[in-house]
Amino acid sequence: MRPPSATSQRLEIAQADHIIASIQLPANRAPDRRNAPQRPPRARNGETPPLTIIIPVYRDLAATRACIESALTAVACTPGSTIVVVDDASPEPAIKHLLGELAAELRIRLLTNAHNLGFVGAVNRALSETGAGDVVLLNSDTIVPKYALQRLRSAVRSTPRVGTATPLSNNGEYTSFPVPNRSNPLPSPGELELLDELAGTANSGMAVDIPNGIGFCLYITRECLDAVQELSDDFYRGYLEDVDFCLRAAEAGFRNVCIPSVFVGHEGSRSFLGEKRSLVLRNLRVLEHRYRRYATECAAFLLADPLRDCRAALELKLLSGERPAAEPHVIVCGSPIGREIAVGRCEQLAAEDQRGLVVHFRAEGGRQLASIFDPDGGAPQSIALDVATPEGREALLTCLTNLRIGALEIAEADRIPGACLAQLTQHFAYDLLVTDTRLAMRAAAGSGVHPDWTGLVERARRVTVIGEDGAAFSEAVLSLQVTKLSAPLVPRAPPRAVSGPARLGLLALHASAAEFRFARALSDQLAEADDDDVAIIVLGTTLDDLKLMQRPNVEVTGEIGVADVATLIEAHGITKLVLDIGEPAFGHPLVDALLATGLPAATTEWTPASAARGRTADLKLQPGLDADEAVAAISDWAVEDVLLHPDRRHGRLRREVGARLP
Repeated sequence: MRPPSATSQRLEIAQADHIIASIQLPANRAPDRRNAPQRPPRARNGETPPLTIIIPVYRDLAATRACIESALTAVACTPGSTIVVVDDASPEPAIKHLLGELAAELRIRLLTNAHNLGFVGAVNRALSETGAGDVVLLNSDTIVPKYALQRLRSAVRSTPRVGTATPLSNNGEYTSFPVPNRSNPLPSPGELELLDELAGTANSGMAVDIPNGIGFCLYITRECLDAVQELSDDFYRGYLEDVDFCLRAAEAGFRNVCIPSVFVGHEGSRSFLGEKRSLVLRNLRVLEHRYRRYATECAAFLLADPLRDCRAALELKLLSGERPAAEPHVIVCGSPIGREIAVGRCEQLAAEDQRGLVVHFRAEGGRQLASIFDPDGGAPQSIALDVATPEGREALLTCLTNLRIGALEIAEADRIPGACLAQLTQHFAYDLLVTDTRLAMRAAAGSGVHPDWTGLVERARRVTVIGEDGAAFSEAVLSLQVTKLSAPLVPRAPPRAVSGPARLGLLALHASAAEFRFARALSDQLAEADDDDVAIIVLGTTLDDLKLMQRPNVEVTGEIGVADVATLIEAHGITKLVLDIGEPAFGHPLVDALLATGLPAATTEWTPASAARGRTADLKLQPGLDADEAVAAISDWAVEDVLLHPDRRHGRLRREVGARLP
């Protein structure tokens, strides 16, 4: 048994004075946090300890100049702070000239390495020559708002047991905004100042624990530095050494936190350009060897996303701030299918130089959430209001009012909470977007609009649909004159020649009981007909994929996207498509992408005109056809090619004759 330890231990196995194995073992005793370091009180003379900003520099004159200029402005607003720049043997004479001028003017303290030491070596040299106070490690491709350092230091010194602190950023992994764990575009200097100012009011006094700090702007307290000492030189050329430092700090009893009241811009990946992936993979192996539980902790953090509320608070401030009228086009939906249709609609709006936003209603436990997001990746991304409460509904109304929306489209009215639907239709002029058949009394020609939705239809400015099938349904079944919207642009592929065994691509969008029963019934029908040459490829997920895949003539792909369509068609040798099972989805990007392949397709024939638009190889199903009749029709259609092909026809006849022989 090894000795109990609150920190990790290294086990080394030696033979003849040579180490033949080295293993990093995790802590086997919880750290004693009762005596964890606390922030010291302010000095008696009222001054705070000094703050040193360390900037290692190697390449990229423009980014380096912008970073240092912003840091100089921030330092001027942060009493007791200085900048130490490490020239890590930069190969660019213009950078050396810039740093020399700044040092001569005493605006920075310059350390020059005769040979390139890499990020770790450059930082450790600066740390060794910094005697007191906290430090900030700052990448040379960052932009620091005017008051960011001052507020970052203030937040850290008022938060207990902090070892490292990281601000929000456009490119900060966990701390990225508006989309987390993604490199978002770098805002302009003016936008950065606004984001930092709004973050200060939206998230004042908050500190959120994170698995590790991020090195683009890493605040380190002096107590933490005294305990952890320096960056490890086991990490090659400057990736993940910041993670290792933070994990050692955590083992020593310190907290790694995000300070969401501060925002710092970060360009990212400028120093090593295309080498980043290989560097990260190499260093990640070192990290995983030392900290076995780190990957699990990161996964749990990503799942919980404790910074979401902070991002949402900043987004709400952005929406309520004074900006030029954007007049976005807002689409409201209430299911995952409707969400995909709304996102596709926003893509079409973007092609027309309009901005689209989506409001997606969904249930989460006992809450009814309304998520507002920009499919194009801009803000907002994290706003989720609980509209089960009057306060949440009022907050949603305020958000949409502040957005100064130019148009409102309501899809899936039956899936939107009634109180919200009434509020939206009372306060905004709206269009009604038909995405499925639920507005109809029944799926039969001329049945008309269901009485529950008559008033909603009458008050709408217009009724809109996406694509030919949606228009045909609205005119034939709902008896409405509609405005047909363009579908998202999908590259049209030439029709593929049908060859090989018949393989039906069965689109499953809803993961519903109806889809599962349909796939099972079609599998049974083909098996009973002894059609061994026909297989079913379920495109999507069902209620029970494993049970379906136990059938010899069924395969299930799992979740798919538009980008997967061509690959799946080719990989599975799909010869025909079945698109209308369960319930049609008018304007869904996957439906449009599958139709664009040119393969024969089984769809609903809403009007004779829609049949005329189809190709001769298509199968048009009558509206209101029950499941058994649809299965029989699709089964006969599926085996047409089998019966027409001489080799397969003779083989099938031989099987039939053989079955009759005694």
